[in-house]
Amino acid sequence: MKNNIELLYEFTSDNLRLQGVHYNTEEKNICVVCIHGQGGNIMENYFAHIWGESLQKNNIGFLYGHNRGHSHINDILTKDDNLKRVGATFEIFEESIYDVELWVNKAKELGYKKIILLGHSLGCNKAIYYLYKKGNVVDGLVLASPPDMVGLTKLEEPNYNELVKEAKFNVESNNPKKLLNELLGDYSYVSSESFLNFYIEGNDIDNLPIERNPKRFEQLENIDIPVLIFAGEKESKTYLKIEILKEKFINNKNVEIKFIKNSSHTYKDCEQNVVEVIENWIRERY
Repeated sequence: MKNNIELLYEFTSDNLRLQGVHYNTEEKNICVVCIHGQGGNIMENYFAHIWGESLQKNNIGFLYGHNRGHSHINDILTKDDNLKRVGATFEIFEESIYDVELWVNKAKELGYKKIILLGHSLGCNKAIYYLYKKGNVVDGLVLASPPDMVGLTKLEEPNYNELVKEAKFNVESNNPKKLLNELLGDYSYVSSESFLNFYIEGNDIDNLPIERNPKRFEQLENIDIPVLIFAGEKESKTYLKIEILKEKFINNKNVEIKFIKNSSHTYKDCEQNVVEVIENWIRERY
């Protein structure tokens, strides 16, 4: 089978139509369900396409499912033929559970016997939250460059406290969709309510508090399926602290951590090296 790729258009349980790309296989043994990162999409995540092609050649299915946080601003069709404006700028983290659930269920509907849930960047936080809420409903978990969303923002935004005050003022003034005056990371617009939802300690998204490193990472504690965690050697120092995660899976002895040599957060020029790590891990366990 060569280049058997199909586009999927499916509705979430809260009635948003999302697009997916399925790298099909004749045998439906294993499927990797990929949850992209903040603002990601299949057209820009070139590494995901390389992963899909390589996995497919090795008779492993690959389903890249868009979530409502794809791109920076998008208008998503609803079942009643209206549009909901979301994207990374307006996303609410807790709603991601509907998106992950959609693609996991779709992979099962396609007939795959085993499902590996893979999150990239923010997709890791979403995958973890999904399993925390739904239980171990998949057969394995891959965390590709898992981020401490709150910790990274506090480190990288010198005006963090002022942004919190501005966002709170806008929300309290009944203007939650108002964009903050300052770009996050000098490139990303974010609404006031999304900022408060994403970048405050103790919120649901704060499930990988690597910088603070509390004794417990509660959302990891009941995950007892095999877990692969990796990051690129060229990523920021926070990403290179992922080794502490191993001890946070307190009910899981099957956690493996890898570092990808010469790789950045989007794995440029290392796409094949990364997918070989994923493939080898799958072969060893399934």
